[in-house]
Order: sequence, then structure tokens, then C-alpha cells
Amino acid sequence: MSTFHVGDMIIQLVFFLITLLPIILLIVGIVYLIRFVKRAEQRADERLQLDKENATFQKEQTKVISELNNRLGSIEKVLKDVE
Repeated sequence: MSTFHVGDMIIQLVFFLITLLPIILLIVGIVYLIRFVKRAEQRADERLQLDKENATFQKEQTKVISELNNRLGSIEKVLKDVE
């Protein structure tokens, strides 16, 4: 006859969980690292998109300013001719 001891089973379970703890922590750490990298990559992509939009907007502004300078130059030329 073997005796069934709940205490022995609990102790074995605790030792088993202690043995698995580093593996569990490693897996959790890897999961959080992957999530962090994905978020950082997403933020970088968003930042790149905003930079592209800003560059396009600045090019348009440069064109408008250039046109205004040309118009101003022609107006100044007409005014000098009138004098």
C-alpha cells in the first residue's frame, strides 16, 4: 500500500513551477520586446509619412513664393518704367 500525501504533491508542484519560472519569464520578455519593436516601427513609419507630407507641402510653398517673387519683380519693373 502506498500512502498518498498531498503535501508531497504540492512541494513537487512548487519545485516544478520554480524550474519553469525562468523559461516563462524569458517568453514573457520576448513577447514584450517584440511588441515594443513593432510599436517603435509603427511610430517610425508614421513619422516618415509626416515628413514626406511636410516636404511636399514645403515644395508647394516654395513654388508659390517663387511665383509671388516673379510677380513682384514684374510689378516693380512696370512701376520703374512708369516713373
